[in-house]
Amino acid sequence: MTSPNSLTNTSPGLRRGWLPIGGPDEFPLDTPIRVELLGEGVVVVRTGGGVVAFADRCSHRNARLSDGRIVDGCLECPYHGWRFDTNGRCAHVPALGAGAAVPPSAHLAGYRLQERYGLVWVAIEDPVADLPEVAEWDDPTLRRIWLPPVVINAAAGQFVDNFLDFGHFPFVHAGTFGAGEDEHIGDYEVKRRDDGWGFVVEYPHMIHNNEDPLVKTGEHPLVQPRNMTYTYGAPFTIVLRLELPITGMVNVLFTALQPMTESTTRVYTTMLRNDCDTEEDTRRAIEYEFDIMAEDLAVIEKLWDKAIPFDVGQAHTRADRNTVEFRRIMARLLSA
Repeated sequence: MTSPNSLTNTSPGLRRGWLPIGGPDEFPLDTPIRVELLGEGVVVVRTGGGVVAFADRCSHRNARLSDGRIVDGCLECPYHGWRFDTNGRCAHVPALGAGAAVPPSAHLAGYRLQERYGLVWVAIEDPVADLPEVAEWDDPTLRRIWLPPVVINAAAGQFVDNFLDFGHFPFVHAGTFGAGEDEHIGDYEVKRRDDGWGFVVEYPHMIHNNEDPLVKTGEHPLVQPRNMTYTYGAPFTIVLRLELPITGMVNVLFTALQPMTESTTRVYTTMLRNDCDTEEDTRRAIEYEFDIMAEDLAVIEKLWDKAIPFDVGQAHTRADRNTVEFRRIMARLLSA
């Protein structure tokens, strides 16, 4: 296969990755639901046996199966009433009568699914790698806080590229945590995962800790050290562990991206925090994360186009080694 020149939301290679499509509560029992993924429609149905997913088009005349209904445990097409069981087998063609043989081309190919980390995940083709492990997911000292999903006008790769990059902090995030004192990016190591489909980066830096209430009283300095540990897994999953030694705060951000169309992406974020004991604490933490995201979106939603180029069109420096590694992994995925 020819190596691709860029990563977009509809790159065919993404069909070999685990991609989130929503929370379990978005798929009620026996109700066909359409989701947008990689520029295509996917029909998702929760039955008594679990969740199943197929391309949202009938094998007969390409009608949307998500506009159909569940009849006797089968997904019925709204156009000609063809019925498909949970394995995608065409179980009934009304025009042929009961018990009639159907052509093999009538059957649907089911997608791979799993429910993990509070999300339903789909892999259209055999996935090249598992989801990254989130060691803190069941940590009883951390409160699990979901942010409402957000649809952005940017590609999933652009969001990940931005998320992994810490050179923009003093400039883009001057209104939240960016510390101008920390413009210089020191040396850091990118530790590749054994299977080559992810990496870990640890990086200490300084921030303006505007979340610390003791800054206003003068008991703590505004500029404080923060330790970051990024764990990235292809194609679009990131775990960021933040630790603030002065306050003892731990915040683990689990972020996953659903590439919907060529230009839109749905962002799922969970915070695992040890400092949100009250609903007011939780509300402030959510608002703060959305303030940070708004600063990022003000830039990435206005980028030149909706692609991450692999060969030409962008310059790189030693400060970009983690985002360069991201590009290397994605180029490998798209060429696999």
